[in-house]
Amino acid sequence: MTLLKQEEKTPGRQALRTFLAFVVLFVLYAIAVQVTEIDLGRLRSESRQTQLIGVLRFLADPAVTNPDIIDPLFVEETQPFELTETTVNTLGLIVETIFMALLATTIGTFLAIPVSFLAARNLMLEVTSPLASFMLGLTLLPIGGVLGWLGTRGMVALAGNFDQTLIVLVMLVVTMAMGWAVLRIGPSLISTETRSRGALVTAVFKLIILALLTLFGLALLATLSQSFGIWLTDALNNAAFGVGPFTVNFSFIGNFFKVAGDMIALMLPALTALLVGGIALMLGTRYGQEAILRLTGTPARLLTAVFTFLGTFVVILGIGIILNWLYEFDNPARWTWIPALVLGGLASVGSLFVAPKRPFAIGFVIYTISRGIFNTLRSIEPLIMAIIFVVWVGLGPFAGVMALTLHTIAALGKLFSEQIEGIDEGPIEAINSTGANRLQMIVFAVIPQIIPPYIAYTLYRWDINVRMSTIIGFVGGGGIGFLLSQSIRLLRYREASVMMLAIAIVVSLLDYISASVRRRVI
Repeated sequence: MTLLKQEEKTPGRQALRTFLAFVVLFVLYAIAVQVTEIDLGRLRSESRQTQLIGVLRFLADPAVTNPDIIDPLFVEETQPFELTETTVNTLGLIVETIFMALLATTIGTFLAIPVSFLAARNLMLEVTSPLASFMLGLTLLPIGGVLGWLGTRGMVALAGNFDQTLIVLVMLVVTMAMGWAVLRIGPSLISTETRSRGALVTAVFKLIILALLTLFGLALLATLSQSFGIWLTDALNNAAFGVGPFTVNFSFIGNFFKVAGDMIALMLPALTALLVGGIALMLGTRYGQEAILRLTGTPARLLTAVFTFLGTFVVILGIGIILNWLYEFDNPARWTWIPALVLGGLASVGSLFVAPKRPFAIGFVIYTISRGIFNTLRSIEPLIMAIIFVVWVGLGPFAGVMALTLHTIAALGKLFSEQIEGIDEGPIEAINSTGANRLQMIVFAVIPQIIPPYIAYTLYRWDINVRMSTIIGFVGGGGIGFLLSQSIRLLRYREASVMMLAIAIVVSLLDYISASVRRRVI
């Protein structure tokens, strides 16, 4: 009897729910119309229609060329055909816009690829580790990063002290020869046989020496590129090639070498810090896990408590230092050392009640943080980023490139990670069944599946960056946007039409090129 009553009430409840859903949607759309101030009566206003027709007629008649001016005395003779100043400026700025998007897409793609693996749920959920292991890795992470940063900066400064190009070239050759000699002498770094303790120590020592020589060689290469670029720029600056108005100055080639050297010198310490910090994190996690698995009972709990204190102390201290740098507190100790000690002690006591060998989902934490960073950066429009970078590096396309690069990293990082999450699990299971480690699994099972979509997303992002470059120019981020905004503000719609026409043509060509490349790759 009860079941029959419930069945009789079910259609009525569904109808009531449907009615309430329509009521809620009606209220939402009514609020939306009110908030957006929609007034269809403005569409019928004759004055506004007249203004609209005038603007459309200006936009439909772009000032691409100067019209022929007829001499009243000699009707047969006219002035020669010539492009307007707006068209000439538009051609130069549209090229600048394309290359802004190209550089931002290239740099952003290379930086988005490695971080996309950290934001892939299917790869990171499998990463688990005991608490002590992860906390030891957190403790060693900043230590390795600081050592890598300071060591590389010292090498870059040392290489920069040599002014003579010939001396730098000789030192670079000597450094490469020393690296080759170290690589050839002693046991091989890659061996499938079990090593003795002495051979292992020798191999590690060789690896450290090779890493130092590599860093010093890159620092010398940066110095050599800078000096060669300055010399080549001076040599080509006074040399012009071409005939008549088609003269070209190739000094930009020398400038490229100089900028490449500057970029290496600037990014090498940061990249080394990230690399060494990551290696320290992995080594700390590995050896911390081995240590905790060998111990049982009270010693394991005490070791977990010590590592938990150190890891929590480092994390809280780092956050406090960043906040103190940002807000400049009157008493920094209250926001740095004191919270780090207190929270580290509390976390250490709490870790005593946790099973030392219990695996924690560390990968899920890394995945959540990575996705949060991507979502935060994507939520900030490139226009806002460009304003910040304009303050940092000044007006010009460089600020636009940096803003587009940062947004490209966030956007492609999300797209790349979602592509990894959608791959076929069959090759992964096949590779894992052979006993391969995690790196081999990624190289042979994941990367072959993601190369075609990565290329497609990169080309699509270049198309997006070209269109974004026009908006970034509104705040002084370079490209054609600044000139476009200036023409619109001055009500010069014929000039603005030239720029919009150029943008439409470029976007259409890029879409055709990217579609052709995608067909060949995918």
